[in-house]
Amino acid sequence: MKKLIQLLRLDKLIERQLELGKIEREKLAGSEPSQTVIANQTVRSEEEIILKYRAKKREKRRNIMIGLVAVFTIFYVLGSNSDSNDSSKSPYPVIEEDLTGWIPVGFDSWPDDPNVAWRWLESNEYKCTNDRSCTGIMVVTKNGCNRNLYAEVSILDKNKVQIGYTNDSVSSSLSMEESKLVFNTYEEDADTVRVSKISCY
Repeated sequence: MKKLIQLLRLDKLIERQLELGKIEREKLAGSEPSQTVIANQTVRSEEEIILKYRAKKREKRRNIMIGLVAVFTIFYVLGSNSDSNDSSKSPYPVIEEDLTGWIPVGFDSWPDDPNVAWRWLESNEYKCTNDRSCTGIMVVTKNGCNRNLYAEVSILDKNKVQIGYTNDSVSSSLSMEESKLVFNTYEEDADTVRVSKISCY
């Protein structure tokens, strides 16, 4: 910008000098010496010379202005991108909420419901009745189940083929209250079971 101002000042100074030279020549018009014209040389008037000079100066100023605009545009775009990237980054570390901190020791979170945790029952925590095969789980819920707590297990044979299912439920469950669910089966080929569903509603 400083260079542009200097060029504008120089332009006005040259125009002033040309104007003074024109006035001086007009005063001496009566005694002006004859001019020798070289053959085939185009003679240009003083006005043509001035107009051509001004046109060149205008073109030069226009090129400088175009260059400055281009530079400012590049800086603006780069600055905008930098601001948008910086705004998406928080200066503070992201603290992830621990959704499993409420789960009692020995229990696992149920993947389909973060409100539910469960574990297998120990052999001394349940007893099969009427010579049935059975197993069981203990369930605890963070917020409780207002109407029903239901669980279902799939029954597998020795080849890990599913051959049936069984279920159990309790009418309701309070927050952080343990609920025992026992699953009985008459399947003679039953070998193992897997928990397939726990619903709290």
